[in-house]
Amino acid sequence: MKSHKQYVSNNVLLQLGFLTLILIIFGLIIKNVFAFLPGILIAICLFVLLINPLNYLYITKKWNKTASVVLLMIASAVTIITPLYILIHMLTNKVMILLNDTNKIESDIKKAITTLNQQFNIDVFSETNISKLTQIGTKILQTLLNASLDTFIQLGVAFILLYFMLINHKKLEDAFYRYIPLKNRNLKNMNLDLKQLVISNTVGVPVTAFIQAIIAYIGYIIFGVDDSFTWFVLTIFAAMLPVVGAALIYIPLAIILIAQGETTNAIGLLLYSFIIVGLSDNLIRFVLQKKMADVHPLVTIFGVIIGINLFGFIGIIFGPILFSVFLWLIKLYKAEFVDPNPEEI
Repeated sequence: MKSHKQYVSNNVLLQLGFLTLILIIFGLIIKNVFAFLPGILIAICLFVLLINPLNYLYITKKWNKTASVVLLMIASAVTIITPLYILIHMLTNKVMILLNDTNKIESDIKKAITTLNQQFNIDVFSETNISKLTQIGTKILQTLLNASLDTFIQLGVAFILLYFMLINHKKLEDAFYRYIPLKNRNLKNMNLDLKQLVISNTVGVPVTAFIQAIIAYIGYIIFGVDDSFTWFVLTIFAAMLPVVGAALIYIPLAIILIAQGETTNAIGLLLYSFIIVGLSDNLIRFVLQKKMADVHPLVTIFGVIIGINLFGFIGIIFGPILFSVFLWLIKLYKAEFVDPNPEEI
């Protein structure tokens, strides 16, 4: 019996080779583009926020499309870059002072610890740890300044992508509904839910932090904190962090007041911050969540942890979005394939 050898056709070999080449190039692109993932996420979030204003200017007001896009991009750039510039400018001044006078910082910390030990019998830190804490503090500030450069690079990438996304927004929306293989009902819900998630994190979190910082700022003025406006700006950014939040600022401020011999003001600031600022955080979130997506606190906590590891400082905003989208995709999978009940999503 003659054995018939089966050969793979040239067409199949050509396809395999072609697909292999595509996958290799795609892998190289993804490997290098991943560094710009924060910029891509920023562009997507800004697109979601600006698409309705663009439609208003372009369709309702009959403005020129390019002019509408440029105007919205300038407005968003000013909104984003201005607070970042103020923060970096203030931190730069503070860091230069700290780097030039670390001995004074160590002396102030020792004075605060001595005051706490004598008046309250509280051993906050051992003497051997004071020098280490000073070094850690200056390293953290230097890291924040280095991260600011990366933030501006990511913003540059984001605005380049955003321009083309807004100019071609109709094609993007058509492709969204045409090429994603989901039911139309789930696609519409996906569109609405993603908008709510983006707005909740990119608008809700900064607004909550800003209002909370204003309330804290009033306390700084009442209890005689020096350079209170600088601490107000720093409180805005600290308040975005879960768990610790504004306490990252007002607890060290209380220690500084103790070191300056103003124990009464320090106690007053702590009580004001724990009671008034702490309660305001929950109240503000409760009010905003009625108008935005209700994001669970654990999602925010783990999202920020993941986001900071992946994206640096701007991960405070985009980490919770990424985590929320992951959980939402699981919910969407259930609605699409496991239990396609129209009322569940």
